[in-house]
Amino acid sequence: MIATTITQSRVEPMDLTAQLNQFFMEHEKKAYTIAFMSLKHQEDAMDVVQDVMIKFVQKYKSKNTNLWAPLFFRMIQNRITDFHRQNSRKNKYFSFFSQEDKNEVDNVVDDSYVSAIKEIENEIQINHLKDALEKLPTRQLQAFMCRIWEGLSVAETARSMKCSQGSVKTHLFRALRYIRTQVQDNG
Repeated sequence: MIATTITQSRVEPMDLTAQLNQFFMEHEKKAYTIAFMSLKHQEDAMDVVQDVMIKFVQKYKSKNTNLWAPLFFRMIQNRITDFHRQNSRKNKYFSFFSQEDKNEVDNVVDDSYVSAIKEIENEIQINHLKDALEKLPTRQLQAFMCRIWEGLSVAETARSMKCSQGSVKTHLFRALRYIRTQVQDNG
């Protein structure tokens, strides 16, 4: 009986580790994209995601796995907000430093199945979408990324954004309306 208990206690942390690894494998690319769209700098976005992953494991590994996604994306949003605050303070005092040029998110398209013309059309549409997303206010971008990109429910998005479900719906509606007009005007 003691051997069984010891064996079970050794297995459970490995199961938790496997669950965390699986969770991060499923969500790190989406988290990076959210961070990159907001921060517009590859290294900063990677730093934010890495910091959040470490803190997430420290604070929330014992939480119900169904709550992990909203908690994780809420932490991403909070860290992005903190990052913007820190940079605005730095820029206030060190405005003579120039910002590096924007890096683009790589377009993941399987070239073997897409004709050259179709690929160019897709790239143009993706660029219009990226431009529209970059111009969205922060809350609308958060609602879009959580609901559309991540696929969270309205309730999960509301928990992640720390607002009401009605606010999520309003922010998402405004974001989608703006994106449609921008893509249609440019398309």
